[in-house]
Amino acid sequence: MDKSNITIVVVSYYRGKRLKRCLETIDKDFKVIVWDNNTQGEELEYVKKAQQTFPDVNFIYSKENLGLTKAWNQGIIHSTTDWVLLTCDDMLFDSDWFEIFTDILQSKPNLEQIHLNAWNAVAFHKKTIARMGWWDERYRYYPSMEDDDWYLRTVELLGYSPYGGVAGHLDFPQSYLDSIFPYLNKKEIYFSSPKNLTYYCNSEYSTHKVIGKSTITGQEDDAGSRNNSGGSLDNEGQMNGVQFHHLKWERVDPRLEPPEQNGILLGKDGLCWRRKEDDLDFYPEVRNQYAQKYFNVNLYED
Repeated sequence: MDKSNITIVVVSYYRGKRLKRCLETIDKDFKVIVWDNNTQGEELEYVKKAQQTFPDVNFIYSKENLGLTKAWNQGIIHSTTDWVLLTCDDMLFDSDWFEIFTDILQSKPNLEQIHLNAWNAVAFHKKTIARMGWWDERYRYYPSMEDDDWYLRTVELLGYSPYGGVAGHLDFPQSYLDSIFPYLNKKEIYFSSPKNLTYYCNSEYSTHKVIGKSTITGQEDDAGSRNNSGGSLDNEGQMNGVQFHHLKWERVDPRLEPPEQNGILLGKDGLCWRRKEDDLDFYPEVRNQYAQKYFNVNLYED
C-alpha cells in the first residue's frame, strides 16, 4: 500500500478558506479530488484561490448543490484508485495519518472500512460498494443521518454491531441500558473479530489515535456548519435526512424486542432499528464493474 493507491475526496461548500487550510494538511503525493457543491459569490473566489494554490488537485465544480452523499458517490466514481478517503473541507489531517492508516491495514488486512475520524474521514476499499451499494442519496438535506444509515447497513452485512455504544447526549432509562448490555458487552469481541471489515479509531478498543481530533465538534478546530437560509437548512420544502431516516428505518424498543433478532439492528449510538425500506442501486453499472473486478461476479445475472 502506497500513496498512489488511495484518492482523497473532499466535498466543499461555502468554506473556501477552510478548504485551503484542509488541502495544506495533505501531502502533494496524494491524488485529491475536490467536489464543490455549487459555492457562489465571494466564497467561490476563495475556492478558486485554493485551486490556484494547489494546481495538482482535481477540482470539480457542480452546477447544483447535490448534498453530501451524492457528492461522495460522484467522487468515488471519478476516482481511479481501489481505496478512497471521503471527507469534507473542515477536516485537518495529522502529518502521520497515512502511516496510521497503513499500520491499521497491515495489522488487519481484511479491513475494508477504516474510520480515521468517526464519519469525518472514512477510508474504504471499493469492495464495500460492491458489497453494500452506494451512499444513499436520499439523505439530501441537513439535518441528516447518512452516517447512521451507513452504519446500520454495515451491521446488516456483518450480523453484529462492532462499534455501537451509548451516546452521551441521549438519556436512556436504566431498563433500556440493561436490555442492550448483553450486546454492548460483546463489542470488544466483535471489534477484534477477523471477520470484522470495519475499524474505528475512536472506538475504546482502538490502538490507534483519532486523526484530526481537534476538528471534532466542540474542539479547537471545529469549523462549524453553514446552516442558515442560504445554506444546508434551505431544503426548499423537501424532506430532510432525519425525516427520511425514520421512513427508511423503524425505531425499536429493545426492552420489547431484543436486538439482533427479527431484523433488529443495534445502531452506533445505542438506538435499535429495523429496516422499512430497501436501498436504491444508484449506479448499477459502476457497482457491477467493482464486483467483477474485486470478486469476479456479475451482480445482475438473470
